[in-house]
Amino acid sequence: MTRVRSRHPEFAGEPPPNACEVRDRIRWADSDPMAIVFYGAYVRLIGVAESEMFRACGLPVHTMRLDRGVWIPRKALHLEFHSAAELEEEVLIRAWFGRIGTTAITMRFEFYRASDRVHRASGSLTVVSVDRASMTPRPIPEDVKALLARYATT
Repeated sequence: MTRVRSRHPEFAGEPPPNACEVRDRIRWADSDPMAIVFYGAYVRLIGVAESEMFRACGLPVHTMRLDRGVWIPRKALHLEFHSAAELEEEVLIRAWFGRIGTTAITMRFEFYRASDRVHRASGSLTVVSVDRASMTPRPIPEDVKALLARYATT
């Protein structure tokens, strides 16, 4: 995979060998009238990769929220675009947990055209564990951290 080097410190370093890989497609709703990906489509793709990565760790969204009581609203989103994806293109997303802190988790995402691994974009998403009622930060349970280690950087 050819990865574009970013000047943004958030995107330094290569994806780890244990990164979760998810595939999706650029759909009609994701593209502009020229059939090129609309930048906001990457938010949808991040959501797809995030859900699949948590599921692969044994923590689907409903399990995290309802069974474990871990609520993780969004705090920050960063995206950098390298080349334009097109309508019907299959996209390979490499996702991993770049940082698992006391209350916050930062996930990293690299997007490639699946057929030839042309680098499309880089992204990160930070979420914060909160108490549902007060929306104040709350530590991430240690057993949850242990499950997320499957896709965490070492």
